[in-house]
Parts: sequence; structure tokens; C-alpha cells
Amino acid sequence: MRKYLLLVISIVLAAIVFGFLCYSHPWLMTAREQSQLWMCTIDYLGFRLSEPGGAARYVAEFIVQFSYYILWGAIVIALFAFAMIWLWWLVIRRIWYYYRETPCLLWLQIVSLIPLIGLWLALLDINVQMTLPVSVCLILLLSLLIPRQGVAVFPITIILVLLGWWLAGPVCMLLPLFAPWVLWCHPRPSIAKGVLRFALLAILLTGSILLYGPYSDRPLRELFKGIDYKVKDEYLGIEEEQKYDLFVHLGLWERILAESRQTPPRKRSSYWAIQLAQWQLTDSGESDLRQCIFDTWGSLSSCSSSFLMSDVYLKLGWVNMSQRAAYEALVSFPNYNYSGRALKRLTETSLITGRYELVRKYASLLVQAPFYRSWAQEALHMVDHPELIEQNVNCKNLRQTYFGTRDALFY
Repeated sequence: MRKYLLLVISIVLAAIVFGFLCYSHPWLMTAREQSQLWMCTIDYLGFRLSEPGGAARYVAEFIVQFSYYILWGAIVIALFAFAMIWLWWLVIRRIWYYYRETPCLLWLQIVSLIPLIGLWLALLDINVQMTLPVSVCLILLLSLLIPRQGVAVFPITIILVLLGWWLAGPVCMLLPLFAPWVLWCHPRPSIAKGVLRFALLAILLTGSILLYGPYSDRPLRELFKGIDYKVKDEYLGIEEEQKYDLFVHLGLWERILAESRQTPPRKRSSYWAIQLAQWQLTDSGESDLRQCIFDTWGSLSSCSSSFLMSDVYLKLGWVNMSQRAAYEALVSFPNYNYSGRALKRLTETSLITGRYELVRKYASLLVQAPFYRSWAQEALHMVDHPELIEQNVNCKNLRQTYFGTRDALFY
């Protein structure tokens, strides 16, 4: 009964994660996915592993890439949540059995989920990256390698803490808490000994970061707080921008107007999304919508708003403006990330304007990403056979608009 109850609880929690992401807040997934470009190459893996926390970041980006399709993204993240719950319980049971030598109590395993739930609730903030829970998961796995007795316990812990820092970042200091016998051994615990051991681990970690600092391109404060755990608030945009960006990208014009009636927009880019929806549904308000060309300073305020405006500009036939907005999004992402969506838009606009060398440059990157590969291969094929561009109705119309309009700065 106990085993089945825990299984039911974990399934229910994973189902809640799936339902919330897929049906309630899908923009949380798409905003994360478009802020990265996971590539299936040895060079990309080596690049990620070349700095502290790179392994966790690589795995996190692998998980997030599935959000290219909302359904698949929700499924994969829910499965990851399910696996992390069971790994968490495995560590909790291991700790309990060491001190009590009895099976872990059912109520204790349920209560122990509170910190884990708090960690996942932190992901509601778009600025908190998936790297954080993946890092915690890696440290949980490393804690299983620490023996529960013997003279090698503490030396092994030192090695694993330093290894954990390189794999998962400064969250590695949780390692002795997931194997507390390193600090508080049984049956003769010593508070002084435990404090000294923890202090020694902290000193070794601090020294390692200080020694590595001069060889890193990262600021020292970022190495201490963790690379890609959390990004600055102003970069990715607020929830409103992410929501309207997704609706415009999917062409959900009715949903945009319903959302605007329910909650008046605060951002300029959201206002232009509403104007675009009205134009798409009623074929009115085009003159008002075209005023957005004079509002770039107020509209391109974040990555999400830049993506949103890139779609708006392209709908109006302003290819260069769409390209500019996509580039603004690309260069605004923190942590030196590429963006699959930004590169895709830059490839698309370069295809329309006839800059085929740029198409090859951008598509050569996208072809290494599993979810962008087929589109990039099609773009490269169109470059080799330009007559195919004229057979694509959208590209043909945009090319006619572009070449029939006097070129000007970003227009």
C-alpha cells in the first residue's frame, strides 16, 4: 500500500506539472526554448563542459529544447519532475536508514517534498533557469556515491564537491547535506567536527573559484552565484510579453482580444499585438497599426517583445524591421546564448532579401539542432535552387513587397 501511495503521489505531481505547462502557462516553455539553441555536436558539448556548471546547463538545455513543441515539452519536463521526485525520496530514505536503521516513515517522505516543490515553484519566474533543478538533481546523484562509513568518507566528499562544482556549479555545497554522515556521523556525532568539515569544504570551494576566476570570461560574482541559475529580470521580459508573443506566433487572434479585454496591456509591444489581431480579424485599423514603425524604442524592450514585434513587422511586410527586431532579441540574451528562433527568423529574412551567404551561415548552425534541422535543410535547398523561393507563397509575396519598396534604414 505504501509503495503504491508514493507512486500515485509522484504521478499526480508530474500530471500537475504537465497540465500547468501545457494548458495554463505554455509561454513559460516557449520563452525558455527560444532563449537557447541546443546543438547535437561534440564541439557544443565541449563548449558547455569547459566552464563550471556546464554539464547541468547542457542537460537542462537538452530538456528545454523539447518545448519547441508545447505538448512534447510538457511531457518531457513532467517526466523529469517524476524522476527527480523518486531520486529525492531515494536520498531521503538513505539518510533515514543510516540514522534509524529502519524504513523511512511515509509521512516523512511526503513532508520532505516541501523543499522540492519550492524549487519547482521558483521556476514560475522565467528568469530562473532549468539549470538550477538539473544541478540539484546531479548533486543528488553524486551523494549516492558517498559511502556511509569508513575513513575514506570525507576525502571522497572533498573530491565529489570539487567535481560537483565543475558539473553543477556552487549548488555542490548541498552535497554534505544530502549525505549528512559526512558532518554528523553515527553513533558518536560531534558538532565541532561537523562545523570544521563544512567550513573546510566551503574554503576549498571558494579557493577553487578564486583560482579559476582569472581564466574565466565570467565575472567573479557570477561564478559564486552560479552560471545560468538565474538571469537578470529585464532581459527575458514579463509574463504579459511572453503571453502575447506566443499568441501572435501561433496566430491566436481571438485569444489576444479576449486577453486584452480581461486585462488591459501594460507594454507597448502588447498594444501592437492587439492592433494586429484586430486587423487580422476585421481588416480594420491598418493605419493605426502602421504607426508601430515609429515606436521601436518603446516596443523592443525585452527579448520577448522583440520576438513579438519581429512577427508584427513581418505581417506588415517590413522585412528589414523584422530582421532588426530578431537581431535585437538575439544579442539581448544573457549568458552568451544563441537563440534558435532568432536565427530562424534571420535566416528567413535573409532568404527573402536574397542574402544567400547569410542564409548558409545561419542555417549551418540550425541544421545542428534537432528541432530546427529539417527547416534549415529546406532553407539550404532553396538557396541552391532559388526558383523554389518563388513557389513558396509567403516568401514570394514578401520578396515582391521588399523589392518593390524603397529601401531605407531598417525598413
